[in-house]
Amino acid sequence: MRSTEQRVRRLAFLAVLCVLAGTGCAAPWAPIDERTPRPFTFPTLEVQLNLPIGWMSSYYAPALGYAFFTVHGAELEEIWVRRFAKTAVVKGTGRNTSGNLTIQDMANVSIDSRRIDEGVGAFELVSNRPAEIDGRDCFRLDYRYRNAIGLQKRTVEYGCPVGSWLYRLEFNAPVQHYFDRYLDDFATASKSSR
Repeated sequence: MRSTEQRVRRLAFLAVLCVLAGTGCAAPWAPIDERTPRPFTFPTLEVQLNLPIGWMSSYYAPALGYAFFTVHGAELEEIWVRRFAKTAVVKGTGRNTSGNLTIQDMANVSIDSRRIDEGVGAFELVSNRPAEIDGRDCFRLDYRYRNAIGLQKRTVEYGCPVGSWLYRLEFNAPVQHYFDRYLDDFATASKSSR
């Protein structure tokens, strides 16, 4: 009995070791450089955009249904590209973005979700205005907040309804240095999205 138990443990250990060797050693980030295709296509999101050179793209994020980019790490600067079914309830609001909502109504749902979010303190809306990406009517939010450890951050978020989806392109960084330093990279990537 004991030797069977030992064999099972050894096989389980070898299986875990094989998984770790096969995936755990893979780099989680792909550098974006001159060789990166322009525009870059994310099939799971059905979106294309020109990625900023010098940033890194998460290898795993597209398989999870979003795209994520950074230069120095998520706490310093991050770009997210996500899409949500319009029928999905927006976190904390009990509402969705389907039906006869205007772009401004969709922006207000997003703002309410941020105000309610436990990780967002001292929320301050800087601007809320219409925008256009790839000829589509969108909204553009700009807001400041303090995260859970008190760091003041700033986010620019575009929300674009496309068919049954609401696409969100977001740039988030600490107010000090990183926001102003990388905002133009986000603006260029956002304008290129298709």
